[in-house]
Amino acid sequence: MRSYDFDSELQKVFINTYSSISPIDWKSWLNISSREEYESTALKLSGLSQVDDLYERVGRETTDSKLLSIDVESLLSSYNGTSPLVICHTSGTSGGHISDLKWYQLSEELVKKLWAPGMQTIFQASGLNSKSSAVIFVPSRIGGDGISTIGKKRLIKLYSSEFSQRLMLSLIRPRFHLLYEYKSANNLEILAKIISMEDIAIVSAPASTILGWADLERLRRGLERSQKYFSGQDDESLKLYNMIASMGISTATVEIQKRLYEVLSEATIVFSISSMTENDWSKIRKFMRWEKGDERYTNLYVGSEIGPFAANIARDDSGLPLDDKMYVFPLTIPVIERKEKREMISRGERRVGRLLVSRTDGYNPVINIDTGDVVTVVDQEGLPKIAGQVLRARFRLKTSVVFPSELKVPKDRIVFVGDYFDVKELEIINPHRILACLANRCKIGGELSILLKLEHDEQPLIMTIPLPQDSECQNVKDIQESIVLCPGGIEIDNAIKRMQLRLETLNKNLVETEIPRSELLKKVRKGKLPKGVLKKWPLYLIVPTSISEN
Repeated sequence: MRSYDFDSELQKVFINTYSSISPIDWKSWLNISSREEYESTALKLSGLSQVDDLYERVGRETTDSKLLSIDVESLLSSYNGTSPLVICHTSGTSGGHISDLKWYQLSEELVKKLWAPGMQTIFQASGLNSKSSAVIFVPSRIGGDGISTIGKKRLIKLYSSEFSQRLMLSLIRPRFHLLYEYKSANNLEILAKIISMEDIAIVSAPASTILGWADLERLRRGLERSQKYFSGQDDESLKLYNMIASMGISTATVEIQKRLYEVLSEATIVFSISSMTENDWSKIRKFMRWEKGDERYTNLYVGSEIGPFAANIARDDSGLPLDDKMYVFPLTIPVIERKEKREMISRGERRVGRLLVSRTDGYNPVINIDTGDVVTVVDQEGLPKIAGQVLRARFRLKTSVVFPSELKVPKDRIVFVGDYFDVKELEIINPHRILACLANRCKIGGELSILLKLEHDEQPLIMTIPLPQDSECQNVKDIQESIVLCPGGIEIDNAIKRMQLRLETLNKNLVETEIPRSELLKKVRKGKLPKGVLKKWPLYLIVPTSISEN
């Protein structure tokens, strides 16, 4: 297996450790025709079939994902295995410090039972095999990530996303792969390597990376920056460098984007679509020359605590996905919780709810891991399906943010963020869609966020919408008339009519990080901060500390 890899030595360790894991017949999962067959398969493959009181425990137990987090130094001191000790960490979305990360051990049994079959399924369904090539981008590592030797023990520390990609490569063993960090995606030398590759079957990268290639200006800036540090060590990048010098950066950028499309034209893009807007889709369709409805992509849901959980693995005869709905892999036992009631994902009447997942840690049962995510069940016959967008239930933000003085935000406050909120009988599902719709209807540009303020239990919520002066919507009335036509807007309009919600506007960005985003980005790229600190949420809920709002 040939490669362009920023840590090829680590990939060799992965191959030595995991390549002998036996493949599974995931295609047979698509033939599961009943709820009973799905449940039987999931019990067997998850390793939970031997737990006598499983369903009773599922009804009453919950495992906070924080309780699964381990102390790396303590575990290392007691570890006596011959293989490397593998530890993965989360992205630190809730807080802006390395100390806020959760760390999980990925034991050999856990990898064999859960991670390996799930990752094999996602990428083989996407068209990758031993005769094709893969292009992969992963987050910038934090300090200490990679492989190290402590005493006589080998320790591997990675983002779970990098772990999963390296695991997949060791299982499928494509003919050629490129694996670099996100920050290198628009680098001249990396783009030259991609353009030189053949038979690219998949591109595994976040939507922002693909959008960076689709946007000529972003691509040009990346090429221009990397020109300054060009080393000219290989023929491919030297040719590209000389082309830029002869054509000029603007003309060369158009040509490079064209060549990039040509080598990726038959590839499937593997990414999560949960935060994507229709505008994002339009840009990617234009770059990849896809017609609407003929997009070649795989939507996936992989969690640090629960492993590869679901993906839209069904394909038509031409290899295109049937839709964005994701099949739930029969590797765990999932439950949907809503209004404190729990039901099996294959049985319940509650279609929207918080996802709890039971699995083993390799040997012992771990019951109802609280993922913090909200999913929508769309089909329960055979292999269950969930909607393509997975939403993060609101949670407390630890990163320091600032708000305009006009908002009169209390000094003693708690800030919640997420994609799903249920506050004072108002349910807000996926505010990304509301913002995208408002931006389109009111012609509002830029990256937007909604502010929701709870001042007192007896007073209405205050929802503030950013409204620039050049917007086609001029006032609160215009916003209300527009929002009712947006996804989820009827619920907001009804709350206004019930006097439970008051709408306001402000001609300013409503929230900024205390440390400028440009500085945060530099620190993330240098591995001093986790990537989650860069996340900008569609909705921020502000609650005074005097109100008990958990």
